[in-house]
Amino acid sequence: MKKAFDLIVRRTGKAIGDFNMIEGGDKVAVGISGGKDSLTLFLAMKELQRKAKDKYEIVPVYLSMNNEPPEKDLTEFFESIGEKLLWFKSDIEKTVRKMMAVNPKEDMPCRLCSRFRRAILYERIKEIGCNKLALGHHMDDMVETFIMNLFFSGKISGMPAVAKSERHQLLLIRPMCYIQEELIVEFVETGGLKFPEDKTCELLGEKISMRQKVKELIDELKKKDKRVLHNAFTALKKYNFFHDCSVRGEN
Repeated sequence: MKKAFDLIVRRTGKAIGDFNMIEGGDKVAVGISGGKDSLTLFLAMKELQRKAKDKYEIVPVYLSMNNEPPEKDLTEFFESIGEKLLWFKSDIEKTVRKMMAVNPKEDMPCRLCSRFRRAILYERIKEIGCNKLALGHHMDDMVETFIMNLFFSGKISGMPAVAKSERHQLLLIRPMCYIQEELIVEFVETGGLKFPEDKTCELLGEKISMRQKVKELIDELKKKDKRVLHNAFTALKKYNFFHDCSVRGEN
């Protein structure tokens, strides 16, 4: 566990430094979904916060999809590490279901859900004095998003490591952009902490997300060359797809 976690902390710290994600005096909300990625991000940021010369605050926040509190195993996870999870209500699930009923061609709710969740989170974290929102997206997510945009949206765009919301005057940061998912899996599987079980989103039902299809494609290519994911990320970083960009509207 220690080796994997040390690598995660080191690479998270490097990303924070490279992209100037956090400064002294910041109050950073860490978006918690309940899955391994966001929980690993919080643990890494707590370790970095402990070592930081310029002090800043981090607050774990959870946005309910259906006005219900977090699952018991998630709250117990935070209790086990001496932290309290702050949660906010929303009825996003109901809204997305209505939109899908009106437009049956919208067979993948992920795009709608992520947009709504981020907009609501921005408003809620501003109310508690946060000026930044950290999300647990990793290297795999960023490469997959680029491919999804290219194949399914007809545009060349990436998932930035840092993005400023012009509407909300908040900074969105992705401190795990230098970390491959397999390292997170190694940490979770070999660590002494009891992580909540990853759950499939109820909005997807029996559907397979576009992201999962792209993930499977990359996994197949990695059988030929293990460097595929890293090479793709390196190319995108070289051409500034991950640098600061402004986000307008609800984002």
